[in-house]
Amino acid sequence: MNLKRIVLLSLVVFHVSSAVAADWPSHNLRILVPFPAGGSSDIQARVIADELSKALEKPVIVENKPGAGGNLAAAEAARSAPDGYTLYMATTSTNATNINLYESLPYDPVRDFQPLTLVTIYPQLVVPGTRFKETDLKSLINSLKREGDKLNFGSSGVGSPTHLAGELFNREVGVHLLHIPYRGQGPAMNDLLAGQIDMMFPSIPDALPMLQSGQIHPVAVMADKRSPVLPDVPTTAELGYPALQSAIWSALYTTAGTPKPVVDKLSSELVRIVESPAFKKRFEAMGFDVRSSSPEELANFAASETRRWGEIIKALNIRLN
Repeated sequence: MNLKRIVLLSLVVFHVSSAVAADWPSHNLRILVPFPAGGSSDIQARVIADELSKALEKPVIVENKPGAGGNLAAAEAARSAPDGYTLYMATTSTNATNINLYESLPYDPVRDFQPLTLVTIYPQLVVPGTRFKETDLKSLINSLKREGDKLNFGSSGVGSPTHLAGELFNREVGVHLLHIPYRGQGPAMNDLLAGQIDMMFPSIPDALPMLQSGQIHPVAVMADKRSPVLPDVPTTAELGYPALQSAIWSALYTTAGTPKPVVDKLSSELVRIVESPAFKKRFEAMGFDVRSSSPEELANFAASETRRWGEIIKALNIRLN
């Protein structure tokens, strides 16, 4: 192919791409959220939907599709037309851990989705129950070891980040807390406050209201840097447990095969929203680490998370049907 033909073909592609971007969107968009209304993912999605609707001058509807650890919503998003009208609020579970936990999934977290941007990361906490008076991680671990195998921890469900964090805690500190799964983090937290369970590993945003009211007292943030909203709570890394790190993250994807001009337009608008002072101020005050990305950066991040949790899950020998 001679140079003149290459130039002409490039111009045609450019004009077609420009036309696609200019004509899109022509109708409503939707954001699928894999968890019930009112949760962390849902709150983020609704704020983003409002701002994206203003930017695109088309309604953006949030649809909650909870169930199967997020797999129901993920599968629907994967089956959607590759036109950019369906966005998907992915999480650590749906796009990093589930592929390592389940024997089979109704979607492929890499092949079926087009990354748009990372939205937030929210580290988890080591939170003892009301029966414990220890205020530091070392003393708490000593107390847990003295109790032997009689103690437990609650989670928001089998295979959830709060479950995996607890199993990781068991491995890294050398204790044997029994896992008690709940149907959501709220019921588990209620039983923690009532003294019915001994430990939990909730995310900062989910636990912050109870932290601020003094109902619970974390001994560590499961991260390598302290949280701005909990500056006096040390990290597991600084306390001598660098491998004891766990965080939940949210990110936006659309269906694989969506035209690049549409992907570029969506990604640009979403990054602008996530990086806006209003969005950052609102969610950082709630304990989220607000962090946008390019599509390529999100793809690399999700791949590294999938590898990391895959190694942990394999070592812990956790499998789900």
